[in-house]
Amino acid sequence: MDVHTVIMAGGSGVRFWPQSRRHRPKQLLNIVGEKTMIRATVDRVIPLTPIDKIMIVTGVHHSEKIHKQIPEMPENSIVAEPVGRNTAPCVALAAYKLAKRDPEAVMVVLPADHLITKEEEFRSVLRDAAKLAADTGDLITFGIIPDRPETGYGYIQLGPMIAEFGGLKAHRVERFVEKPDLITAQSYLQHGDYLWNSGMFIWKVSSIVNALQRYLPVVSKAMESLTPFLDTPDEPKAIAEVYESLPDISIDYGVMERADNVLVVPVDVGWNDVGSWTSLQDVWNTDEEGNAIKGKFLSLNAKGCVVSSPQKLTALVGVEDLIVVDTPDAILVCRKDKAQDIKQLQQLLVKHGYQGLL
Repeated sequence: MDVHTVIMAGGSGVRFWPQSRRHRPKQLLNIVGEKTMIRATVDRVIPLTPIDKIMIVTGVHHSEKIHKQIPEMPENSIVAEPVGRNTAPCVALAAYKLAKRDPEAVMVVLPADHLITKEEEFRSVLRDAAKLAADTGDLITFGIIPDRPETGYGYIQLGPMIAEFGGLKAHRVERFVEKPDLITAQSYLQHGDYLWNSGMFIWKVSSIVNALQRYLPVVSKAMESLTPFLDTPDEPKAIAEVYESLPDISIDYGVMERADNVLVVPVDVGWNDVGSWTSLQDVWNTDEEGNAIKGKFLSLNAKGCVVSSPQKLTALVGVEDLIVVDTPDAILVCRKDKAQDIKQLQQLLVKHGYQGLL
């Protein structure tokens, strides 16, 4: 059984503005440690899948930067999307490339910008799940066992357990649910059969190709037209010709929520999706007043803040629950409960002539 890992690195990381920019998105930054997030993701899976069985799908403007960070990766393993079309086309492109090489391989799909602190446990989960995927042909996703009523994640409701394999318990998915309000999230936590949707998947290449053909035929037909050009010098041109017309759709909505052979495996691997500045409260060192700090910082009765100030000293006095991010050309100050609204700054920057800061 050959296991390949596909890393989705096409995100723009707009919720991490002003540190994340179009030319330097979140996955190219060392937000949570010494390594950039893409480098850490590759290193995390190399003990499971060697470098020549790892594929990165990214934006055309970032492929060269990623190759500089992962110089040992074969150039044809860094696949450039000419435009972003969400995760379904990204997964499909990788799946059809792998199908041309080895249609019975098992395919792990991981975002480039997540944090996993229990790496040995994570690799053990992937090994067991790969065997399960190979044996059953099911589409497997990983659900994170929640420890709080989180409103920033989608959820997966557990159905009946149908397999116990190695250290894993695999359940049918009862349903996928969107990000809830606080009261609903609290009820999910109390109910005990809801997991956070991690956005990580594992399946046989043939299984996901079949699912794409059934549920997203417009995407699968486009990929079938590309197949003769994949892994040839004409690949970039061929991808560019079809990508503009592809729908902007997630693999969750396009396939996983519709398929009848989906399993979810509950896991506890120290997962954090690092989705916004507030998520760093659980990652960075905190002081006695609960301030998460990276850089130079002084507090006078400041509590529960997230501060990134690598160059200049930032001093906060008598404030609570703020995000403060200092960069050479922009400063962000935001209430933590408004962290998701940072995405909307993109339109405001354009409106006022600050496109150069995107």
